[in-house]
Amino acid sequence: HLVTILGDTALRAADLDEAAAQKVKKDAELALTKPSTDFDYSHAVAELAQAVAQLHAISQLRKKLKIR
Repeated sequence: HLVTILGDTALRAADLDEAAAQKVKKDAELALTKPSTDFDYSHAVAELAQAVAQLHAISQLRKKLKIR
């Protein structure tokens, strides 16, 4: 078998934390809708993208393992 992974980061399935990813997603969405004086748009977008990716990975893992 050959596996090729192209990415900047990798997480093990055991390191995925759904609750934490949902909180980061919610916080990033809030930051994007109500920016503060020390608001960093690129940081908020990056955090949102990472959280969405983690939640997608968790969803795919659940489907593969048939876990609710």
